[in-house]
Formats: sequence, C-alpha cells, structure tokens
Amino acid sequence: MTENTMSPFANPEQRLAKLSMAELSSLYDAVDLARQTLGGIVNQPRFFRGEDYNGAGDELEGLIDALNEFAGAAVDVAKTASPLDPDAVAQRAWLLLKYSARCGDSLTAHAAEAAGMAAQVEMLKKLEAGG
Repeated sequence: MTENTMSPFANPEQRLAKLSMAELSSLYDAVDLARQTLGGIVNQPRFFRGEDYNGAGDELEGLIDALNEFAGAAVDVAKTASPLDPDAVAQRAWLLLKYSARCGDSLTAHAAEAAGMAAQVEMLKKLEAGG
C-alpha cells in the first residue's frame, strides 16, 4: 500500500506536517465543509429509527467523528508549526482563528487572539522588508 492509497484517517499528522500552511488551511476548510454537510444530511428522517440513528445514520455519525478527528489533527499540526514567512504565518493564524471561533463562544478572546496574530504577521512583514 502506498502513501497515497492509505486511509486518510490513519495517523494523518505526519502527512499533514508536509503541507504548506496554505494547503493545510485549504484542507481544513474542505474537511469542515464536509462535516457540516454530513451533519445536515444525517439529520434527515431516513437516517433515523425512532429517536435513534439507524444503521446508515450510525455510519455517517462515525464518518463525522473521523472528520472531526482529522480536522483536529490539522489544527494540531498548525499549532506546532513555526513558519517564518509572513504569508504562511497569516495562513496559520486564519486556520487557528477559524478553529477557535468554531469551538468557542467568547468574542473578546477571539478578538485578542486575532490582534496578537495580526501583530505577529505585521512584525514579520517589517523584518522581511528590512526595517
């Protein structure tokens, strides 16, 4: 089995660490959209038996759980990354802010986090420009 034919959900961290921050952010967006879409689909009556999921609903719920774990792995990779390029730092910041906003409920915390990340990007841009 080659790396390209392996299950995308099996130990994704090593593969994800090879992606650029832009690629990682795009992948996170795609996975997030997939899990939101599946979340809407699984709530259709055809996936229920009474109050509980039927077999197909259980399978979709398992897929949503796997996508949640995969998205979490992408976030973990971004958290441990230390890009130096201002564009990569900005992509990392956007990914982490999207995740944070999705998981949290404190607008003040998100604003402070965004301000800190924006300041870091601006500082790197100034250093890169030579001044």
